[in-house]
Amino acid sequence: MKPFNKVTCAILLPILTAPPLSGCTAVRQHPALIAVLPIAAAAGVAISPFYIADRIIAPTPARPLNEQPMYGNQPKTQPMIDADQRFIEDALKTGLTRAQASDKSVQLGWQYFQQRHDIATAMKRFNQAWLLDPDNGDAFHGFAILMMERDHAPIQADALFRQGIAKPRQSPGIWLDYGRFLVMVKKPAEAVAPLRQALTFPDMGPDAEALLTLALAQSGDRVAACAEKPKVEDGAQKAPREAARVIPCDP
Repeated sequence: MKPFNKVTCAILLPILTAPPLSGCTAVRQHPALIAVLPIAAAAGVAISPFYIADRIIAPTPARPLNEQPMYGNQPKTQPMIDADQRFIEDALKTGLTRAQASDKSVQLGWQYFQQRHDIATAMKRFNQAWLLDPDNGDAFHGFAILMMERDHAPIQADALFRQGIAKPRQSPGIWLDYGRFLVMVKKPAEAVAPLRQALTFPDMGPDAEALLTLALAQSGDRVAACAEKPKVEDGAQKAPREAARVIPCDP
């Protein structure tokens, strides 16, 4: 099985405020595709390698509920419910509100992911954030990133991003990362709206502008892409910045 080449990795896999998806070797062509790819090509169907990974590659073994988003949405036993209540009570004893404690758990989740690449513990912290405050969109942001990093599951990640954006509160980074994700999975037209939203926040600007320029070009709106192209700054991430700057525009 052949991994993606380095160019593809550089352009598609850098995600977020977090490190790039590890290695690029996790999403590979599967032997089961040998028969279906020629048929799909003949029918003019473009197959995303992430969709292939999500649908064809054998599923990962069952994971503990606390390593699945929202505890796997499974009914809890009474001992589990009692443990959850004790956890919430202990968090409130620190003097924090449930929302504040939830934000703290989100911060810990990102630390475990970014600094240690400990996805299991990061998922547990995001689950605790969700338990403390189900309206915290940042917990869903974390879920979405981990589902792509660990399970290469774009359908689930997309749904989680959407849930996070729909929540009453979320940090600006979710808009940037959702737009980046949509560009990555070749849905550039859908990426335009979240990337424009990301641009309304000052600290999201450089990466959002480069990705927006790419999304517009890839979705066929060359005029709009060329209008955005001069705004791409040196501070943007290298891969989208350089790809945006080579978009051909009339003088």
